[in-house]
Amino acid sequence: MHRRDFCKVASLGAAALALPARLLRAQAADGAPAAAPARARIEAARAAQEIAGFGASGAFHMADLLQHFADAERARVLDALFATSGNGAGLSMVRNIIPAGDRRAPGIEPAAGQWNWSGDAGQIWLMREAAQRGCTRFVSTAWTPPAWMKSNANIVGGRLRRERYEDYAEYLARYVFEYRARHGLEIYAVSPQNEPDVTVQYASCYWTGEEYRDFVKTALGPVWRRRRVPAQVILGEPSTWTEAPVVPALGDAEARDAIGIVAAHAYFGDNAVPAVRLTDRIGPFPAARAAGKPIWQTEVSAFNGNDAGIADALYWAKLLHFHLAEDQVSGWFYWWLVSPRDNREALVQLDPASQTWMPNRRLFALGQYSRFVRPGAHRVAADAIPAPGVFVSAYRDGEALAIVAINDNAQPVAAEFTIADLQPAAVAAYRTSAFEELRPLAQPLPFGPPLRGEAPVLRGGAAPVVAATLAGQSITTFTLR
Repeated sequence: MHRRDFCKVASLGAAALALPARLLRAQAADGAPAAAPARARIEAARAAQEIAGFGASGAFHMADLLQHFADAERARVLDALFATSGNGAGLSMVRNIIPAGDRRAPGIEPAAGQWNWSGDAGQIWLMREAAQRGCTRFVSTAWTPPAWMKSNANIVGGRLRRERYEDYAEYLARYVFEYRARHGLEIYAVSPQNEPDVTVQYASCYWTGEEYRDFVKTALGPVWRRRRVPAQVILGEPSTWTEAPVVPALGDAEARDAIGIVAAHAYFGDNAVPAVRLTDRIGPFPAARAAGKPIWQTEVSAFNGNDAGIADALYWAKLLHFHLAEDQVSGWFYWWLVSPRDNREALVQLDPASQTWMPNRRLFALGQYSRFVRPGAHRVAADAIPAPGVFVSAYRDGEALAIVAINDNAQPVAAEFTIADLQPAAVAAYRTSAFEELRPLAQPLPFGPPLRGEAPVLRGGAAPVVAATLAGQSITTFTLR
């Protein structure tokens, strides 16, 4: 499977998220905001990167596990992941593995000229279900070329033989065309290799930056142009946050023109959370930016014990903030959508035996972005850290604006967002905290007193102001129209 063998399946259920009423009341008690207010200016006319979307993966047959859940529970899980109403996270992209062959099913070209289009039912089902809920973009990554194209004739390790470069480019192009013709699925982007830098015991292949350059320049680019392949090329996807494998291709005009997206993963060390510092997972990609290429983060998770609490959610929310606001990332993916493993590799934990599931709070932290910042929106200039422990980013889509504010402090913080170059008429707010999941702040809590400053206030003027109180350890998205 992925980096470890399967762990013992934990007994999970949505009820596990419930907290005692006395704890909720204590957390909701009125309290004075922190001394330092957060005042951020949003420059709605100063656009930065276009947002491609947010998502996760059903690879390695995780989609199959969900597909075999009972209809009612399966629908609830899908709604939690993709719906843009209720407390759905509104994920807008799905990342697939291009079938390379395993003990469950052969790859799509197990031998030269021998094509197989069965064995990927779970991912196909998942894409269709996601599309019904508004998910619009599907991207696919190869973990390896077919074994017959490789130096070691094995799907694990080895390298793509140079005399097979054009065969591999044609293989990737045919995947795109066949999924459109057979399944009615438009593949938005394709990556020729997942993590070209790792030594593992599952499907994999080594590439150097120079091999990437030569493959794209001499084979992939020409095939894409000749066959008018309707999918962008993703290049890179090393296991750590670096653009190094793509730099040689970006330095070559022919190869550079064929690249649509530069991508990397954000793993580091043993990936324990919170032991891995956020600074180990972030940083600029100057070559990609100089070449005008969108930057995507296409896989990250943690391997240590699962934690459905707000501290874990805040960690991933802050990583999202730095990738978007500092590194100008356009597309962002967690690793698995669902898994039965008791660790932090999934957004939703499944127990196939009991047909129960538990959404981890990191799903809703991601949803504070993905549900309200849709594909095609642009990040706009904002004061990113207006007070200690407060992180702000803003996104414009036509006349609509979304402001995402993270309060990492234990105490509430008074906040004011001044908006230049836009005249919204109304504001709404949604929050994830230790006991809330994308909750509209206009709705009262089911019990206990309301948090201080529940509803944001929009004050009009030449530069309108949104005034609100950010609850302690929370992520809040303000939507303005």
